[in-house]
Amino acid sequence: MKSWLHRRRRILLLPAVVLAFAAEPAFTQPAPTDTADLQARVDAAAASLGSIPRFKRLSAKERQQVAEFVAGNMLFVLLHELAHATTTQMGLPILGKKEDAADAYAVTRLIKLGSGFSDRVLVAAGKGFFLSGRRDEKTGDSVPYYDEHGLDQQRGYDVVCLMVGTGQDKYKALADETNLPKERQKTCAGDFNDASGSWDMVLKPHLRAPDQERTKIDVVYGEGKGPLAAGAQALRSIKLLETVADRISDALVWPAPFTLEMQSCGFPNAAWMPDTHKLTLCYELAADFADLYRDYGGAPANKKKRKSK
Repeated sequence: MKSWLHRRRRILLLPAVVLAFAAEPAFTQPAPTDTADLQARVDAAAASLGSIPRFKRLSAKERQQVAEFVAGNMLFVLLHELAHATTTQMGLPILGKKEDAADAYAVTRLIKLGSGFSDRVLVAAGKGFFLSGRRDEKTGDSVPYYDEHGLDQQRGYDVVCLMVGTGQDKYKALADETNLPKERQKTCAGDFNDASGSWDMVLKPHLRAPDQERTKIDVVYGEGKGPLAAGAQALRSIKLLETVADRISDALVWPAPFTLEMQSCGFPNAAWMPDTHKLTLCYELAADFADLYRDYGGAPANKKKRKSK
């Protein structure tokens, strides 16, 4: 079982946006209208947050920020879990920690898309790790050093470093906000080239040719009950899973059909289950991202200043 093991609820045992899959050479570039349609659906979801009691007092701008933060982090989690699906389904080699490799997959696929939407997703995901670490510090819900996932701050810095490693100035603002040292930024190009090139290489033999049959990928949205109902409806309206299924079935040849689903799990989490060929995102996970941004998103991603050398 490969699980996200949601980084803000470490005691748990279980566990479109897919425009981000525009990797080179592994994926095709989406049309600009696709990104515009996706942004429009996120905007509509932001408006719907006004019907959720705990977000009614937020301004329209603040609800927009929450919606983009949730969409960005849910996308990152989805890509992370799809990395696990890819490695298990296709028998890909992984050198190093599997969870680090899955994070690198998510980041490099988003970077290669190079759209304004994917950039905002990356920023949201990078900030998410730091905000999570801040909340863990306040609540005492720290990650054990023996956990298969790295510490939130470590994962956040890895995300930011890969972004900076592209050499694109547009990512430097986040590096400054998170206080990634200049000396470390100089070495990030090697990290990005290694991560991106490695994923491109192992995926290349599995690229789908135009005349090859597309793998059947089912999409299921479970019912969101009670306080999860409005959020579940907003997620369905974004059409996250449909977009994902369409893109990955078009891009790669999968050895077997599988399912993408959203459902109520009883706790915030996400997981790829190889035995059932099912990837699940929990509605509670999206709600938790929304609460995280509402409670901690007003401050810089990393408020701790580093001493200059």
